[in-house]
Amino acid sequence: MAPVVNQGDQLLIPLLDQENKAVHIQWQQDLSARSADYFALTVDNITTGQQQSLLSIFKTDASVFTGEQVPFFIAAEFYKNSTKANAKHISKVGTEEPGEGYKITVDSNLQYGQKNAAGELRFVVYHDKARKPYQHRFIETAVGSAGAGKAQEIAKSFGFGGIGDTAGNLAKSFVGDYLHTF
Repeated sequence: MAPVVNQGDQLLIPLLDQENKAVHIQWQQDLSARSADYFALTVDNITTGQQQSLLSIFKTDASVFTGEQVPFFIAAEFYKNSTKANAKHISKVGTEEPGEGYKITVDSNLQYGQKNAAGELRFVVYHDKARKPYQHRFIETAVGSAGAGKAQEIAKSFGFGGIGDTAGNLAKSFVGDYLHTF
């Protein structure tokens, strides 16, 4: 199974709205406790949508054009409207699509986590790369702190149906591995 997102792909990051809530990620780094707020989103891979629409030119299903859904974590300081002055804010690194969000190209500014070397269950992180949390910190926190509906959406984007013990099962797949840079 090919990863859902690769270097060079374009992602559509939705505009910040009232439904988006930050999750608090905690980790150990250089013998110190660290933490930061992130927004856990599900974004569209526009590149895969374009490929699918070329293959299915006569289909009328709108979902054909949205592409694959990608779990995406963005540092709060790169996403919140009150931090737009930040040089790495999504509005500075992406192209605004009015009413939709920001289109960004997957490059070395982004990092990713995944279940295995084949790229299964890949998710993307946009943050200060000086931060070194393990991959499982994002999974545990996002699924554990989200409301039931959001947790179900996150679990589904990682390929799981129910949320009963999803956080534990997901975390076991990512334990002890740092994020990778595209």
